[in-house]
Amino acid sequence: MTELERIVDFVRALRSRAAGREEPFPFGVAHFHHDLPRVRSRNYLVAEKNLEAATAELLAAEADRLLGGAGVSHRKVEVDDGEVGARLEPGFRKLGWEVHCDLLMVARREPDRMPDLSETEEVAADDLEQVWAEGIRTEPFGNEDEVVEQLVANKRIVMAAIETRFFAARLDGAITSYCDLYSDGRTGQIEEVMTLEPYRNRGLARAAVLRALAESRTAGNDLTFLMADRDEWPRKLYDKLGFDEMGVVYEFIRPITK
Repeated sequence: MTELERIVDFVRALRSRAAGREEPFPFGVAHFHHDLPRVRSRNYLVAEKNLEAATAELLAAEADRLLGGAGVSHRKVEVDDGEVGARLEPGFRKLGWEVHCDLLMVARREPDRMPDLSETEEVAADDLEQVWAEGIRTEPFGNEDEVVEQLVANKRIVMAAIETRFFAARLDGAITSYCDLYSDGRTGQIEEVMTLEPYRNRGLARAAVLRALAESRTAGNDLTFLMADRDEWPRKLYDKLGFDEMGVVYEFIRPITK
């Protein structure tokens, strides 16, 4: 099995374990979580079969049928075949949907420079709940209390689905940067990297990510990866930290409608 196949299997397994309910459809499987209807990562469609016949219009119609039928206001379709995602992108843009392309990046090289990892520590979820909420509120989607509450609750859903550890950096005793590490015993994923806005550009995320990477390897994972938005600046940081692009995942999203 190639590294990319292992990553895709890891992501698909985590999707399934974190789902409240799954429903097949002609192009794949729909994931739902009744308690978290505002969380896109728990309520969406994964297109993974019969992709040669898939079009943006057909997938959008399935999203309307399945997500709309479940009372979910947003629409989201995910595709982890890069060639198919690139083919579908113009059609979804024509429909007015947002297009996000996440790079799958694998740690293969030494970082350009190593920070002092003694400034980082492993922390408990209870120590992070307030910081999670603060970080979510700085995002474009975090301007509603209901969304913030559900996204914080989603962290617990993921913790129940896979072994999860948290690593953080502090300034003046307060947690200012953090990330998650998911592991199945062979493969590790670093996720949810966040530095609170007043503390950015100080190397804190660099330290937290490299601490998580070191811990992933110590735990026995021979493959550690993360996902980075193709069009956002953190991908450049991860390149400096020794992560190389391995594949892509496309997300096609129609935000919430009233």
